[in-house]
Amino acid sequence: MRASHETQAAGIRAHPEFRRASEEFDVEYEVARQMQVARTQAGLTQADLARRMHTTQSVVSRIESGVNVSIETLTRFAEACGSRLQMQLVRETGDGYGKR
Repeated sequence: MRASHETQAAGIRAHPEFRRASEEFDVEYEVARQMQVARTQAGLTQADLARRMHTTQSVVSRIESGVNVSIETLTRFAEACGSRLQMQLVRETGDGYGKR
């Protein structure tokens, strides 16, 4: 049975939609991780940061959990931590068009 599950899992991982979803999750997770690092390096709790952003602790928690968040919100979060938001696009090998 285990071999059957491994075969099925390999088939799922090989699917282009799985790759796309996995890449999206990786990016969202990394952004969330960096936001949490910025907050802790600033010596702030989620409640402290929420007060600076004029929002609630639950909103800060949601941002740090990696859910879909606007660039405006990420900018406010960064500024409240005494940082600035910086984004970078990295060109993929080849033309990258139609990969996703």
